[in-house]
Amino acid sequence: MSKSTKEFVLWFSAFLIVGGVMWGGSKVLYNYRQTQWEQFILQHHCVITGTQPSTGFFTPEQTIYQCDNTGIYYRNK
Repeated sequence: MSKSTKEFVLWFSAFLIVGGVMWGGSKVLYNYRQTQWEQFILQHHCVITGTQPSTGFFTPEQTIYQCDNTGIYYRNK
């Protein structure tokens, strides 16, 4: 195997490993945040009171939650 082939395989493997770790980490973090939000809704007896439409290209539609004694929360859909 030539030096350039070995170097290509090394770099390709590194990109695959780093990309896989970042992708897996984002999935784990998303699931953790979703679980925490669902627990918060149950503990504070939140109800959905409506939605707020998108106001621009970078602002998604939001769900409005009214919770007991903690106020109003907006969460991206």
